[in-house]
Amino acid sequence: MKIHFLKLITLIGLFLTILSFNNLANADDQQDYLLGAGDSIRINVFQNPELTTDTQVSGSGVVTFPLVGKVNVGGKSIQAAEQLIAQALVKGGYVKEPQVNIVLVLVRGNQVAVLGMVGKPGRYALETSDIPLSHILALAGGVAPSAGNGLALVLGTRDGKPYQYEVEIASLFLGDKKSQDIKVNNGDVIYITPGNQVSIIGQVVRPGRFPLDSIKMRLVDAIALAGGMTPTASDSVVVTGIHDGQPYKKEFDIASLFVPNETAEDITIVANDQIFVPRASVYYIYGEVQRPSSYRVERNMTVVQALAQGGGPTVRGTQRNIKLMRRNEAGEVEKFVPKMTDLIKPNDVLYVEESLF
Repeated sequence: MKIHFLKLITLIGLFLTILSFNNLANADDQQDYLLGAGDSIRINVFQNPELTTDTQVSGSGVVTFPLVGKVNVGGKSIQAAEQLIAQALVKGGYVKEPQVNIVLVLVRGNQVAVLGMVGKPGRYALETSDIPLSHILALAGGVAPSAGNGLALVLGTRDGKPYQYEVEIASLFLGDKKSQDIKVNNGDVIYITPGNQVSIIGQVVRPGRFPLDSIKMRLVDAIALAGGMTPTASDSVVVTGIHDGQPYKKEFDIASLFVPNETAEDITIVANDQIFVPRASVYYIYGEVQRPSSYRVERNMTVVQALAQGGGPTVRGTQRNIKLMRRNEAGEVEKFVPKMTDLIKPNDVLYVEESLF
């Protein structure tokens, strides 16, 4: 029985020792912490239990303490706030040698704002003064895939002066560049920029913005990011952007993108380019044809080829009774009998009239 009692005493002693180490560690964190609006604290004065106060730091950084009234503790460390209250007690003649202790009950004051390409943009509290940038990004749901190889921008103040820090997101998690994972401060604004991206719009399966796998990418590979072109896509694609510091705009024949020869143009896409795949030009066939509808205008398409797209004339229609309607430059519609070798133009209308003889 005596042995069990000694073991119990030993375990209690060990527990108290661990608890004291934890308190010391927490005390160190609290001493570094800067009080801010919304923080809940408990103020104790040794041998003066009647002065024990639970309070919250106001929006202006002020707390109200018995006897001394309002004390501005906003932006001050725990130790500095303790000294302010102690000095006020001495100055008022209330306590000769006060030993003031402040316990941080709930942290709501020190916050940072996280914006841009993260999972959960918003404001996040700093529980201690030594939280690295990477931890805040984790709190914000991590970096969104659309950030790609973008940057993290940190804006705030240091020593009363404007502060700006820029770092590549990837370097925050590399072992040899941990020094770039800076500590964030109260009031910092963290903005995660989009990475190197390309905008692909028009007649593609999935229009939108897509990260580039490298600084430069082939045009055909960029279009593949958007799922490729739809059946209504035209024969050309337009690329606009800034290349080598100069405005850039060029139209490419889609067929040329897939020509695997040495003379094919080396078409590359750079960050922030916009790729536009327009809708294909169409013509229309009505009347006595097998499949009246609108059809895509192919390159160098003739009237006879256009008729074939529609299945050709019915038994009541012949090639002799075809009329072509076309809008001229003045916007007027002209109607004439075309030759079978005439070329089809966008928005042409072919009408196959009924033949009674």
